[in-house]
Amino acid sequence: MDKKAMQEIAREVQREYQREWRKKNPDKAREKNRRYWEKKAQERLRMEAQ
Repeated sequence: MDKKAMQEIAREVQREYQREWRKKNPDKAREKNRRYWEKKAQERLRMEAQ
């Protein structure tokens, strides 16, 4: 098995794990998503201020 195929399998396993984690932890997933978008908004405000 070549390196590229191995990386693709690893990505799929990671996606599967993340989907399961989000199903089991909806509150944590929601909070993480909220923090992510707040950070993006702050970055945009900083860029606009410059």
